Amino acid sequence: MKTKMLIVSVLIAANSLIICCFASRNTNIVNFKHLSTVNGDLPAPNNGKQQTSSIVCDIDKDGVNDFVITERTKAPSVVWYRRASNGWTKYVIENQPLHIEAGADFFDIDADGDPDIVFGGDWQNNKVWWWENPYPNYGPKTPWKRREIKNFGARKHHDQIFGDFDGDGRTELVFWNQGGCKLYIAEIPKNPKKAKSWQCTEIYSWSSDSEMEQRGTYPGFKSINEHEGLAKADIDGDGRLDIVGGGRWFKHNGKTSYTPNIIDAGYAFSRSAAGQLIKGGRPEVILVVGDGQAPLMIYEWKKGTWVSKILIEEIDCGHSLSLIDFNDDGNLDIWVAEMRLSGRNPDSKNLILLGDGKGNFETIQVSSGIALHESRIADLDGDGDYDILGKPYGWQTPRLDIWLNQSR
Repeated sequence: MKTKMLIVSVLIAANSLIICCFASRNTNIVNFKHLSTVNGDLPAPNNGKQQTSSIVCDIDKDGVNDFVITERTKAPSVVWYRRASNGWTKYVIENQPLHIEAGADFFDIDADGDPDIVFGGDWQNNKVWWWENPYPNYGPKTPWKRREIKNFGARKHHDQIFGDFDGDGRTELVFWNQGGCKLYIAEIPKNPKKAKSWQCTEIYSWSSDSEMEQRGTYPGFKSINEHEGLAKADIDGDGRLDIVGGGRWFKHNGKTSYTPNIIDAGYAFSRSAAGQLIKGGRPEVILVVGDGQAPLMIYEWKKGTWVSKILIEEIDCGHSLSLIDFNDDGNLDIWVAEMRLSGRNPDSKNLILLGDGKGNFETIQVSSGIALHESRIADLDGDGDYDILGKPYGWQTPRLDIWLNQSR
């Protein structure tokens, strides 16, 4: 590990785990209160064994974030945890079983002032869906209206992201279609509630015949040259958002044409994040293995070359990745957490790497041994600091874990 690990102490209080992390550059103690479905602190999503996706956003517009969890083996397949002053109440969004893949996003698709949600079908399904937020008419057992974005072609859609990538002032949806070896962009229809599907345009494709040697080792379900991971940032400083994913970044160059630019062709099957981790110059890119064992990498652009640096020598299934300013020092930090694929990786880590704006990091270990897959770091209780929503994929499912930041 190239980062410096900070001192961590663990306290047990009232059946909840509180982890105190002492940062060497910051005299404040970071306290996390651990809540879990194991202790009955919140209800389990359903009785299924494969929890695939999560979203954090303010669904009911009350000023506090809620979160959504999907599961692909049983109904209800999509549930919403509505935040209240004393915890969360579970609401059903989709009451039917649905083969939903990991990766998701939200946006006000129908322009009515509330966030709608998007999930893609897995290897068993060729569809991408959106659910209309029925604000303010919610019922705990009343499902939302589901509509189709894509209903053609190949299966598996791991990762979706919204953004204005062509600079026309309107937001588009970008998503991978791994079964078809393609990256698509979709325009939101003028009347999305009546559209049977959206116009989806292929902007990149790859060959499944061969690939260059990949960083790390991977499970057997990874296909040859499979791409995943999506993030957005203005990489080249032209004022437009660019697409980051599959070890590449994609620049719009007119109409529906996008140019792929290689960051690391040996790390196409990875999670992606991009932001100004080093002050000045272009944003940096972070890549980490989602399924397998490989390093946590930072890439800095220097005169046309993406110069790589290993931050952590090996991450085991680091399927959760985000860039945030965790300690409010004006520098972006990295959050990365490991899963426990097939029950292994008993020391799975939940880490925050505190950045100094110069490419150096010190590490807080929030937890060990609890699986986090497609999890999120965000303010979950409305107190203005960063909490962690932990969701496994198949380890001890059904299960949820939440770490509430008690520092404020």
